[in-house]
Amino acid sequence: MFIPEVLQSVSDRIADHPRIRCTDTWSSGSEGRWSLPFVALLSGASTDFISAETAWYVVFVPRTKSVTVYPAMIGGISATFQHQSFNREGSGLLPWRLGNPCLDRPAAAFGRACWNGQPDSIDEKIVWHLERLLIWIDAAATGELAIEGEPLELPSGPGQTSFPVVGFVGADDDLAFWHGRTNEWGWVDLAKLPGAKISYAMTTFRDRQLAPIRKSVWGRAVTEVAPAKTGLWIALDNLPVLAPWELPRTWADLSAHLDSQGIQLADVFELAGADRRRRKDDRGTVTLFLGFPLSERIGEAPSKYHWIAVGSVELSDRKAKKNGFRANEQTRRFLDRTRPTANSSLTWLRTVNWEPDQIRTRSGFGTGIVSQRVLIIGAGSLGGAVSENLVRMGVTSMGILDPDILDVGNLTRHVLGMDAVGHDKAVVLANALSLIMPDADVRGIVASFPPGNNELADELRSFDIIIDCTGSDTVLDAMAEFDWGGEKTFVSLAMTWRAEGLLVFIASEASFPAIDAKESFYEMEVPSTDFGDARMEGIGCWHPVFPATAADVRMWSAVGARAILEAMRRPERRCLYYRQGFDGTVEKLNG
Repeated sequence: MFIPEVLQSVSDRIADHPRIRCTDTWSSGSEGRWSLPFVALLSGASTDFISAETAWYVVFVPRTKSVTVYPAMIGGISATFQHQSFNREGSGLLPWRLGNPCLDRPAAAFGRACWNGQPDSIDEKIVWHLERLLIWIDAAATGELAIEGEPLELPSGPGQTSFPVVGFVGADDDLAFWHGRTNEWGWVDLAKLPGAKISYAMTTFRDRQLAPIRKSVWGRAVTEVAPAKTGLWIALDNLPVLAPWELPRTWADLSAHLDSQGIQLADVFELAGADRRRRKDDRGTVTLFLGFPLSERIGEAPSKYHWIAVGSVELSDRKAKKNGFRANEQTRRFLDRTRPTANSSLTWLRTVNWEPDQIRTRSGFGTGIVSQRVLIIGAGSLGGAVSENLVRMGVTSMGILDPDILDVGNLTRHVLGMDAVGHDKAVVLANALSLIMPDADVRGIVASFPPGNNELADELRSFDIIIDCTGSDTVLDAMAEFDWGGEKTFVSLAMTWRAEGLLVFIASEASFPAIDAKESFYEMEVPSTDFGDARMEGIGCWHPVFPATAADVRMWSAVGARAILEAMRRPERRCLYYRQGFDGTVEKLNG
């Protein structure tokens, strides 16, 4: 077989390596990938999980230029360590297992903060991975793959895939609550995320008699969904991990580990099955959830309560029977007791902490804004885009005030689509925003400002941050006259003609300073309205339409959202004018 020159170069470079010995030449499979078998030597003594010499394969895929190192099926490590994929057997006739060590991620530096990125050339890149593997096996053998102060990486388990996925949220008193629990197990409701692919949220925890003992706080879209599945929860004192770092592979392994924590899984299954058979619906499988205190960094005290899950747990229903046994309750209890002692494989599900600070890690914003309630006055193109940005960045409690109905003409630059046409803007926008994030709680209020009755006025006073996106001086005057019942943070956003710029006025007072705001806007000397450049929409009575593209609105909504977040942190009065240059750059002018 012809071996590419660049791969042969790798073999030549490691031919005399003191710790790497090739056991064969490069070979190519039908998938187009190249693999090279080799043996890696420890620099120190062997351990129970890593011998002095271990067999590996380095795999190169020319199409993606990716390099991965796998343990060999024969002579390779079979255990799973930190910074390693779950080390299971591969499918088909692969000569390697699928537990590849994480060698090329900066976050997986096994305690070594100083190392340069991998090289670009293929031969150097492959050799770099082999040298990294030597560091990895030495660290694995000496227990130094994870050291104090590093982020904790949860162990892998068999059967885990991207979906199904179950999310959970905690509370400040989670650790105290679960530590002081009176029950060691019970039931939990699972709500399916609307429209999502097999994604569930843990909502209400219940005791054995189904009485609620703890409710998770979710957004409106999750809260309004009826439970779709049932789970069985067990509260533990420690993470159920097997050495070196993997979740139990079989029911027998899990039962043995839980027994060390004082939990008899056979007893739990027997009682849970009997309880379920006494209810109306006893069919189908359940999901087993195991909860435990969790430290975010190695060596630190636990700061959160975490849940992991085993899927497709069978409990006997009222019709269950077994050959050679009477079809009675005693047999069904026996069946349930024996399930967790079998050597059958477990199927672990992916569970994720969906608390605000966790799901918005990519956002880069803190969680201090989550508790503030925001009112958006105006659900037009700017108000819709601004509110979407705010929800994604952590403003989850929001009201949308607008009296209008969405028309087809609005779709050119609105965040909503055709399914919202003909509906109240405030309601459909609030519904769409509540579906964006699992913690979003957005309410649509179909009304104009100022409010026409005392009940609505009291509701508007309950908000902390008031955002005007109407571009209307009449609304500004009404905001000044309205009794807000105390100090509020006000932000008024208005795009200039043809979306050339964005005006922002911020104040923290008991009433909106409309006169000062309008004077400040006037002093900015924005381009005047050119009705000769206006557009006509429809046939009949001429009505000028504000000319701006969807790109303009998205840009100014991003600027406006950032201004709102800054106003939440620093609410003193100021006026800002963001102006777009001919080359697309944005300049900020302070009033």
